[in-house]
Amino acid sequence: MSAIEVPDDVRDGTLSVVASVSGGKDSTALILALREAGVAARHVFADTGWEAPETYAYLDTLRSTLDITIDVVGVPGGMLGKIRARNGFPGRLQRWCTRELKLDPIRAYHDALGVETVAAMGVRGEESAKRAAMEMFVEDEEWGGMVWRPLLRWTIEDVLGIHHRHSVPVNPLYRRGHERVGCYPCIFARKEEIRLIAEHSPARIDEIRALEIEVEGTRAKANEVTPGRYQHMAATFFQAHEVAGYKMVDGKRKRVFLPTYIDRVVEWSRTSHGGKQTLLLPDPPSGGCMRWGLCEPPPSEQSQVSYVEASSVVEGQAHQSPFVKEEASNGATFADGDPIAGEDDRPMFMPIGGKGE
Repeated sequence: MSAIEVPDDVRDGTLSVVASVSGGKDSTALILALREAGVAARHVFADTGWEAPETYAYLDTLRSTLDITIDVVGVPGGMLGKIRARNGFPGRLQRWCTRELKLDPIRAYHDALGVETVAAMGVRGEESAKRAAMEMFVEDEEWGGMVWRPLLRWTIEDVLGIHHRHSVPVNPLYRRGHERVGCYPCIFARKEEIRLIAEHSPARIDEIRALEIEVEGTRAKANEVTPGRYQHMAATFFQAHEVAGYKMVDGKRKRVFLPTYIDRVVEWSRTSHGGKQTLLLPDPPSGGCMRWGLCEPPPSEQSQVSYVEASSVVEGQAHQSPFVKEEASNGATFADGDPIAGEDDRPMFMPIGGKGE
C-alpha cells in the first residue's frame, strides 16, 4: 500500500481529523499513515479503565517515540463503575460497554472541539465481512458525523510494514500471542487469550472472581428488599453455560445448564482441543505475531526503539486510570465458533455470545 486516499474535505482543511487510538496495531498504523500523507490530526484514546498494563505503557511509547499528544477520555468509574451501577455485565445482546465507555466519550470530545470534525478509524475490511462492506468516507448517522477509514483496504502486511518503516514496535501483547488489543479481557475473548491472561496477569482473574461474588451478593440483597427483582441470580462475566445434565420437559430431552464462573473458564482455557483434557504443557500461543510471522522488521529496517521500552511494565501491576477511582474489572465470553475451542468444546460450554470483530 503506497499511500492512503485523502478526501478533499480533509485535504483542504474543511474537516479536522481526530484519530481514535487504542494501542492496537491498526490504530498505530493509522497514526503513521496520516503522518506519511501529511495529514494533521488530533489523537484520542478512550480509557475504559480495563486495558492491559502493557497497553498503557505502549501508549506512552507512542507519545515519546512519535512526539505526539494522545488525549485521554473516559467516564468516572470506568468499566467497574458501569458494572456496579447496572449490577450486571455487558454481553452479546447488551453490549453497552462499547457505546458507553468508548463511543460516547469520544463523541463528546469531537463536539467539544467546536469545529467540524471527521473521525479517522483504523478499521480494515480484511478483518470481517461486515467491515469489508463499509465505506471509506461516509456520513454516519449513528456516529453523528463524518467517518473516515483510510486503512479499509489494507492487509496485515501493510499494517506491519508501516510499523517497520517508522521503527515503531507493535504492542507487546501481540508478541505474547494476543490476537487483539483492547479490554483485558474483552467479553468476547478467545480461549487462548483467556489462558494467556490467567498465566501472565493472575491478579486480573482475581478481580473478576471478586466482582462475580460482589454482584451476586448485591442481587441477593436487592431481592430481599424487592422479591423477584432479579430472576437470574447468577452473575458471570462469561455468557456461557456448562452442560450439567439433561431432563425431560414435555416429553423432550432438554439440557440443564449451570452458570460458568471465572475459575471454571480458566480451567477450560487450559484444556486441549475438545475441552476435556488439561494439558500438562500448554501449546505455544498461535495468535498475534505467532500467526502473522511479520512482527520483526527486516535486517535492513531494525527498529531504533527498544522493545524493552515498549513492554517495560511489571507483570500483574495494574495501571490506575485517571478516570477510575477503584480497581477496575471486566470479563470475557466464549466466542461462538471459537476457532481454538472448536466444535468439540460446545457440549461442555454452550456460548450465548457471538464472535467479536
